[in-house]
Amino acid sequence: MRNEQFILVSVPLEMFLDAGINTESIIQVSVREGKIIIDTPDTTEDYVCDRDCDNCPLNAMPCEFECENCPCEANCDGRGMDE
Repeated sequence: MRNEQFILVSVPLEMFLDAGINTESIIQVSVREGKIIIDTPDTTEDYVCDRDCDNCPLNAMPCEFECENCPCEANCDGRGMDE
């Protein structure tokens, strides 16, 4: 694991809400042309699982029963599935 450094930046909640991002949203951060971009991913298909399920950003997502497209399918404990 590489030792990354972080900086804390305050962003008004109203700005996130205006952008359609809420406290339950999965976000991604990228850099382009001197800008830091915070947005929500269009898809999670390129997400690489690090097997840290307790801290997984996708673990908090509600199950939509689309198992074939779920990046957590291999670790699914069956919660929310009909028996």
